[in-house]
Amino acid sequence: MEFDKVAKAYRKTDMFGAAEAKDPETVVIMVMEELIKAVSSFHKNISLKSGDLITRSKTFSRSISVIYMLQSSLDLEKGGQLASDLFRIYEYLRIHLIKDLRTGSVNKSSIALNSIVDIKEAWLSLASD
Repeated sequence: MEFDKVAKAYRKTDMFGAAEAKDPETVVIMVMEELIKAVSSFHKNISLKSGDLITRSKTFSRSISVIYMLQSSLDLEKGGQLASDLFRIYEYLRIHLIKDLRTGSVNKSSIALNSIVDIKEAWLSLASD
C-alpha cells in the first residue's frame, strides 16, 4: 500500500487526523473506520420511504470516495496477491453499494462491510504488535 498517497488524499478531505498520523498503520485504520462509519450510515438511511435522503446521498458519496482512496493506494505490483485481494474486496463493496442505492435496500454490501470490519481488526492487531 502506498501510504503517502493515502495521507495526501486525506489532506484533501475533512479527515485531518489521519493526514497527521505518523505511522501507516494508523492511517489505514482511520481510513477503514471512516469507511465503516459511512457505509453503516448509508445502510441506516437507504430506505426511500423512511431514510434521510440527504444523509443517504452524502454517506454514499463518502463511501465511494473512501473506497477509491483505498483502491488507488494499493501497489498491485509490489503487493502481490494480498493487494489484488484487497482491491477485489473494495470493488465488491463499491459495486454492491451502487446496486443497493438503486434498489433502496441493503443486500450484498453488508457482506462486504463485514469483510472491511475484519480487515480493520487485522490492521489493529498488526499495529498493536
